[in-house]
Amino acid sequence: MSAAHITQYKLVMTLPCERTWAVVETRRFLTALLTNRRAPVAVREQARTLLRHYPSASDVFHAGWQALADPRLVLEPVFDADILDCNPSFNWPTPRTRRVMK
Repeated sequence: MSAAHITQYKLVMTLPCERTWAVVETRRFLTALLTNRRAPVAVREQARTLLRHYPSASDVFHAGWQALADPRLVLEPVFDADILDCNPSFNWPTPRTRRVMK
């Protein structure tokens, strides 16, 4: 990769609370889409299929509590126990950054 390509990258970091919020809100969006009679039938059926195995908010928050209970078992937290304050637990490791294309 050339130096010109490297400058197209930027560092981003997703906090566990941001990821938790996104998963919970995506479930709400899919549920709203499923009940929207103006959406095409194929789109509503796809939403139904996705929701069949999509985690509930309580599943996501439970996973966050498990990560808080024993952070030694988690390489990097995936979910948070809530989405209210977005302050990571003091015993979580510093989140890693990843490179993404602009």
